[in-house]
Amino acid sequence: MLAVSDYAAISHRQDAFSGSYISAICAAAGCGVEAVTLDNDKVDYLVRSRVQGKILNKPQIDIQAKCERSGMATSDPISYSLDLDTYDALRDVKVCIPRILVLVLVPDDVQEWIMQSEHALLLRHCAYWVSLKSMPSSTNTATQTVHISRMNVFGPQVLQTMMAKIADGIEL
Repeated sequence: MLAVSDYAAISHRQDAFSGSYISAICAAAGCGVEAVTLDNDKVDYLVRSRVQGKILNKPQIDIQAKCERSGMATSDPISYSLDLDTYDALRDVKVCIPRILVLVLVPDDVQEWIMQSEHALLLRHCAYWVSLKSMPSSTNTATQTVHISRMNVFGPQVLQTMMAKIADGIEL
């Protein structure tokens, strides 16, 4: 059984790993990414693109990152429990910049998160995204379970498509 300090250490590793995963995807997509130093608005990362669209130029996406030690996804959709403050912040229809939740699933064993050789650096397992904009308010008191399709893999081409849609005035 892990001590309380071990859980905190694992939590910090999960935060760092999900940020690294998101940064790698952004780099491959040609997008800039900044970590938010004070997460008081349920936004962890600001992602920017130089895309010029039909309506807007240089679109941006705000990301709330989560990391779960559950291994590979086995169900579709993936169920994830969010605290109500985060759920409400992500479903807000009045924010100017689109917001998404990115859930990174990793192996339970921290030593299996990364595999490295001279040929490759492998980040395990996968990240998925969902937009909760316009979702209904929750009747729960503490958390709300959200459902993320396994089709919503967060990858470079997907991020580029999101940026193009935002620039063209299309909702995610």
